[in-house]
Amino acid sequence: MAPDSRSKTLGFVGLGNMGSQMASNLATYAQENGLPRLRMWNRTRGKIEYLAQEGYCEIVSSLQEVADQCDIVHTCLANDEVALSVYRQLFQAANVRRTIFVDHSTLFPTTSTALQSEASSKGAHFLSCPVFGPPAAAKSAGLLVVVSGDASARETVKPYLVPTIGKAILDCGDDSSKGALMKILGNNCILGTIELLSESFTLAEKTGFDAGIFYDFIQQWFPAAAWVNYGKKIRDGTFSGKTGFKLDGGMKDAAFIRRLGAETSTPTPIIDQAWNHLTTAKAIGGDGLDWSACSAGMRVTAGLPPFKGEDFSISQPAQTNGVGDGELPHTGVGVEGTVDSHVAGKKDAAHRANGVVSEGLVNGDGPADAVP
Repeated sequence: MAPDSRSKTLGFVGLGNMGSQMASNLATYAQENGLPRLRMWNRTRGKIEYLAQEGYCEIVSSLQEVADQCDIVHTCLANDEVALSVYRQLFQAANVRRTIFVDHSTLFPTTSTALQSEASSKGAHFLSCPVFGPPAAAKSAGLLVVVSGDASARETVKPYLVPTIGKAILDCGDDSSKGALMKILGNNCILGTIELLSESFTLAEKTGFDAGIFYDFIQQWFPAAAWVNYGKKIRDGTFSGKTGFKLDGGMKDAAFIRRLGAETSTPTPIIDQAWNHLTTAKAIGGDGLDWSACSAGMRVTAGLPPFKGEDFSISQPAQTNGVGDGELPHTGVGVEGTVDSHVAGKKDAAHRANGVVSEGLVNGDGPADAVP
């Protein structure tokens, strides 16, 4: 493959809130640079027809067709199980050799390693390319983009990743697992921030201190996106997950962090506490909440009502995804080897995982739908 993307056909798979924004920007890039129309595939075709009507895009009928027609394929998928299933189909395409796959999902490092190995065996390239930022940042091409994997493939995509979908790149080298690890470490910081904000705002309320004044302090002293954005949600109790990062995604990420801690004998006390508060929030308000609803769990622990402002309480117990009492839910990750061995081994992985994974949807409706 030539070391540039000037004559390449681009594709995108998994167009949820995040993916659709990135795909729209890539389509604009393709149009402005005289490239073919962006090829798109989504499990639910109806959700992306507006992109084909409004943008420089066209919908294809199958995953294999995406891989056959495109030189570079971007993906943004819900979880490891979905990613393994999708890539198994992409790798079966007849024309996959020399294709570059750029994955924006949040995956466990061993999953990224398996996908990189399988791509290499097919003569293709796999890049772990997770992003930091909410859908609004994806729309404005303001994401922080992480990239790792084959050197030649990285150099092909980096010139257009910024400024097309992001504002800056963190290059983590040749090993695709490092990009996945960077994403988990970053999410560790973000969830830890949410937990600390939850504690601080709860303490402010219990002591009778004005939440508005405390939020002014946050803005003045910690003017970073996670502090300001999640501080506002916690201050106001605005926990709808429609435009944010859903609670199940947060629990998946917390499970990844705790698993890494267990595998390396590294305590993760802040995330352990956040996990408990996320679990409480899910039990009270369901899995459609934003993960900043971690604050609801903290409030209950402190003897306060879980929600201020809108009441997100549900009347029915939260869904368990079919997991019975005493049985650990699976993440679909953790089995070494090829993509097929990952899929085949997901039941074994269930008994080693610490987290909850929502039912994966290739259209991006799951945890990868909105990135913290």
